[in-house]
Amino acid sequence: MVISKAKDAVFWEKVRTEEAYRPFREELAAMWEKECGRPVPACKYCEFIIYNQTGSRREYEASYFLRRRQMNVSALLSLIYPEEHTYLSFLCDVIWAILDEYVWVLPAHMPSFSENIVEHIDLFAAETGFALSEIGYLLEARLPELIRSRIQTEVNRRILEAYQNHTYWWEASSANWAAVCLCGVVGACMYQRPERLEAWMPRIRETVRCFLSGFTEEGVCLEGLEYWHYGFGFFTCMADMLYDFTDGAVDFFADAKVERIAGFAQKMFLNRNVAVSFSDTGIYGRYHIGLVHYLKGKYPGTISVLPRRYAYTNDNCGRWCLHLRALLWFDASLSDTPCDQNYTEYMQGAGWLIKITPEYGFAAKGGVNAEPHNHNDLGSFIVAKDGLQILTDPGAGGYTREYFKKQRYADFCASSCGHSVPVINGCCQSSGRERRAETSFENGVFSIEFAKGYDISALTSLVRSFSFSKDGVVLRDAFRGGGIESFVERFVTGIEPEMTGGEIKIASSLLTADMDNVDACEIKAVTYADRVYYCIDYTLKKCARAFVLKICI
Repeated sequence: MVISKAKDAVFWEKVRTEEAYRPFREELAAMWEKECGRPVPACKYCEFIIYNQTGSRREYEASYFLRRRQMNVSALLSLIYPEEHTYLSFLCDVIWAILDEYVWVLPAHMPSFSENIVEHIDLFAAETGFALSEIGYLLEARLPELIRSRIQTEVNRRILEAYQNHTYWWEASSANWAAVCLCGVVGACMYQRPERLEAWMPRIRETVRCFLSGFTEEGVCLEGLEYWHYGFGFFTCMADMLYDFTDGAVDFFADAKVERIAGFAQKMFLNRNVAVSFSDTGIYGRYHIGLVHYLKGKYPGTISVLPRRYAYTNDNCGRWCLHLRALLWFDASLSDTPCDQNYTEYMQGAGWLIKITPEYGFAAKGGVNAEPHNHNDLGSFIVAKDGLQILTDPGAGGYTREYFKKQRYADFCASSCGHSVPVINGCCQSSGRERRAETSFENGVFSIEFAKGYDISALTSLVRSFSFSKDGVVLRDAFRGGGIESFVERFVTGIEPEMTGGEIKIASSLLTADMDNVDACEIKAVTYADRVYYCIDYTLKKCARAFVLKICI
């Protein structure tokens, strides 16, 4: 079992002394100074209730996630340096505070604020139960008996009995919730009530089936790169533990689709650490070094190893499950090499095209405006060069209550008005399963028919096509239909553009439009969450039915 490695004093001696682990030691030392050089924050009602009152998540989550980062750092340092009692003492304090929390569920995920609900399982309750169980197991001989007893009592009450006595919506989900919550339950069960696993296996298998169904047959995570790390990362942890626990009888890694999903992340880096930022993910990406090294061992022909400087071992949410395994799964023998810089893949099930060249990276999507963590973004695309998104997809918006409610598509990041797609008759795209695109990739040309994205019945066709050369990308739009009063071609960038005549310079790249069909071009600055985006709007002539833009790299 992989966790047996974490009980091995010889392994921790290597972590403590060998040069290969020096970056981990330095990172943990810096985190200790930053995160643990301040008191463990109290869990306050006045912060807990803010989400219910205003929809803001920041106040409560700031202290909630700090406690978990503090727990991770002090637990890992306790394992690496067992003679340093300061780490263990701090760990006891932070575990005590987490055990005292009213609920482990985030306010944003609470089913009710008017009832006393403590036995509910969301993403972070599951993560917390697993983390406490695993830390308790690894440090059981050194933790005080009272803390060990409280861990067992609280995890049993809040996670294991809750799962035993309830059925949760996420068990039938195809999104990250299924894997993360299930991993937390299964991990806690292995450490505390392993005799229950056999009876739970049919239920576990069905949740795994639902989770994997959310990926396309090519292995695309429609939720985006960061949610691949989250959902598939926790799935990998759980699958690894189940494989060892059952002596190979339960082997989710034998599924060919799982291998295709495992290869997803390395395709999402367009240029240096510039990511494909579709859905609720970030413009700049990092990969989890432990996870990628582990998957490389499982699928050596599928997984490349990415450059070390774009790797991470921990995150702001303090996910113990992956933080520990960054060390356990790290393979010092793997060289840090970039992914293929001459790469094109058409992911038909998702309606995505990814193209990476030594000169630039490109991504475009069709899809459906009802995807997990959906943005209304049919026809959207990204061009990346020199570590920048020249034309951008802004990625995730600010997580508030309204961002996940009906007002989501008034948000710049989730609305098509924040993407490089047309604004027609003053309208952005609409959401819903009927708002879908059709894509094709033939003779090196990627085409997207996305007229259905707009609630304009007279728009009978809208085809966007991309052709490629070493020097850049040519975009061609053609549309048909009556009742088109205005048609604005919008292109979004996070870099301040310079307009000269009919050309627009963005960093070292040049946009040149066919101005014969253009009435006017203007640049509008939009400030969103302390960032400025620039919308380059070409207003077409009323008689125009086509538009061409050359993006010269």
